[in-house]
Formats: sequence, structure tokens, C-alpha cells
Amino acid sequence: MKQLFLLLRPADASSATQRLHNDVTGKEVFRVLRKKHGLGFDSFISEKVTPVFGDISLENLEIKDSALRKKIRKEVEIVANFAATRNLDERYDVALDVNTMGAKHVFDFAENCENLEMILHISTAYIHTGETPGVILEKPFDISQTINENSKILDIDEERRLVRDRLNKLKAAQASKKQETAAMKELGAERAILYGWPNTYAITKAMGEMIMLEKVLIITFDPFVIYSGRGKFPCLLGNHESFLDIIPGDMMVNAVIVAMVNHMKSKSNNRSVSGDDENHNYRYIYHLGSSANREKMNIIKVVKYACEYFCENPLMDKHGNVVEIVKPAFFPTMASFRQHINDNYVLPKKEGKVSVAKRLVEFYEHYLLFKKIFDDSATEELRIWMKANGSAEADMFDFDPQHIDWKECMLNIHIPGLMKYVIEGFNSTN
Repeated sequence: MKQLFLLLRPADASSATQRLHNDVTGKEVFRVLRKKHGLGFDSFISEKVTPVFGDISLENLEIKDSALRKKIRKEVEIVANFAATRNLDERYDVALDVNTMGAKHVFDFAENCENLEMILHISTAYIHTGETPGVILEKPFDISQTINENSKILDIDEERRLVRDRLNKLKAAQASKKQETAAMKELGAERAILYGWPNTYAITKAMGEMIMLEKVLIITFDPFVIYSGRGKFPCLLGNHESFLDIIPGDMMVNAVIVAMVNHMKSKSNNRSVSGDDENHNYRYIYHLGSSANREKMNIIKVVKYACEYFCENPLMDKHGNVVEIVKPAFFPTMASFRQHINDNYVLPKKEGKVSVAKRLVEFYEHYLLFKKIFDDSATEELRIWMKANGSAEADMFDFDPQHIDWKECMLNIHIPGLMKYVIEGFNSTN
């Protein structure tokens, strides 16, 4: 019987089974299966899913039950790594532990699985550096991209030593936890900029990809949606020539499932189904995004849809008044954005009106002005293969960005879901 071993990090004193129910199967996303199986739902889940307490930031994934660890290594055929900290300015030590060393620990654990067929690693396309517009091919991460004119090649072990040394100095200086966190965040930002990445998240994910094999790609844009609803954006950075490469989450999941089936079949037939036949060790990169699609998304469209949604479904402030929606002015460069701020918001009373916009623009500048396109040729081959070999499932596991109606997706699916399931109690805390 096929089993899914789901690694869960302990959050409290609850058992792994309780954590599975509280944080996964108890959520509304499982309502269809729950309705289908009725009283037998819990039995159905227990037959299919084995929850395992562990931590990818530690060796052997911190699976302490030796019998269970042995069972997993004997039975597992596919290892999929979805774990990451997606906080763009995470503490450098935390991001290194999870995004970089976590990838290594997953890879090492997988290599010890007796019947391993495939390792699949989920990452972000935005590890690619540089400002020159163009097409980014679906190819392995090039370590030469980590070289700046005034620096040497990025060394993971050296970065870890740097973190340890900095933490030891902070401890010797009796720094508070708050001071330690600030110092670690500052260190991450410094190292990212030194090597050409925009933030800690990007550089640590890039280092993780130096270790791992398979990559499917995704990023988020929700802060701009939320703050649009709060009327916090009188001005923003962005233009119609930059591409915000986003994809619905269900399409990402569909692509992962199809990629697993594709490569399991290709290995059983000892041949390549997608990608280059010369790639004998089956290392494939799939760009799952929308920048190669006819209708490219950018921050202007995202904010437009957000404003449209919140005009029809307004938020309330703490006094019970409707929050006024402000349609922002957009500026194509950081220089023009800053000039607008200096010309119009220099007084302290006015400065507060743009504080959120300024902070997000500075933080997301790399993404808001991103003008590269992610080639999805290998992903298109995967779609063609699916249609040819599983026509009955082609619609069920659709991941073709050509089929996305962005207005429908944003107004009737993404933003309502964001407000209902992510921003709980948002109105009451405004």
C-alpha cells in the first residue's frame, strides 16, 4: 500500500497525528474528501498519510524514532522538499539552517533511501540575479552567477562560519534577543547584496539549489493586495514592461504531481520523457510561471484588481468607517519614485501616508522592476506528455498558464481566499 510520510515540525506538546489534523486535514481545503468519506475520513487519511515529527534544519531530519526512520528509508521512492522560510528578511542563521542546510539534509536523507527513484525540490525562480532583460532558460543554477567583480565565489561553509562567529561575538557582548535578531537580519542583507541577490531569502534558496536536483518555481505578492485594501499606496514602483511572475497554487501542485509521474515512468523505461536525452542523471528544471504567457502580470495589474475588489468589498477601520481606496500613481524607476516622495511627502504629517509604500518598494524593488522572462519549454513538454499519456486527467491536473483568467482568478478566488483564510480578523485589527 502506497504511503505518504509527511514531515511536521513539532509546534507544541501535541502528537504528530494531532498536528496533522489541526494544521492540515482539519482545514477547509479537505472538505471535498471529508464529504466523500464521511465518518470514514479519518481512517482514510490514516491509511494514506503517516505524520512524522522532524526538522529539516537538522541531520537525519531529526526523526528520533529509529524504527520509523528505518521504515521510511526502506519504503520511500520519491522525496519532495517543500519546506522553506519565505520571509524575505529572515535572520541569516535561520534562513541558512532551513533554506540551505535543510536542502542538504533532505538530499542526504534521500540518498540513504534504499528504493529512491526521485528527489523533487521546490524553489523560487527569482534566485537569478542581474538586471539585464532577457529569457532565463530552464537549466541548472550557474554558480558563476554568484561572482561579483569585487568578491570571490560564494562558499556555503564560509557563510556558516561567518554566522557562528557573529553569534559568538553577540553572545560575548551580552546582546539581547532583539539585538541578536536585528544583527542576524542585517548580516543576511549584507551578504545577499555582496553576492548580487536582493535579499536573504533569495541567496539562501540559491545556496540550497547548489545542493539539490529538481526545481519547480513560485513566489508571492500578497502584501500589495492587502495594503491596497487598506488604502496605504498613494504611490508605487512599477511599469508595464516589468513582469510579476506568479502562478495559482493549485497549478503548482498539479505540475509537481505530473512531474513525479513523468519521471517515474521515464526511469522505468530507461529513457527521457522531457528534457535532454543526454542528461542521464535526470536532473530537470521546470519553470512554472506566467511570464512567458500572452497575458503577462505586473504590479500595476495586481493593484488594479485589488482596488476593484476592495471597492466592492471594502475594509473597515478601527472606528467602523469604510477604508477609502486610493489608486496609486506608478513610477518606472527608483529615482523617479524617490523624487516624487521628496517633492510631495517631506513634511512629517505627510510622510506617514507613504511609509508603507516606501518600505515595500525598497524591499521588493528587485521584483517590481524584474524584466526577465522565464522560459517554460521543458514545462510545455511536460504538458504535451500529460495530454498524450493521460487525456482523462489532463483537465484535472491542468497547469497551463494560458488557461488563467487573471481577473476571475484575482477577484473571485485569490483575494477572497486570502481574506478568509490568511488575514483572519483583519477588519478587527485595522
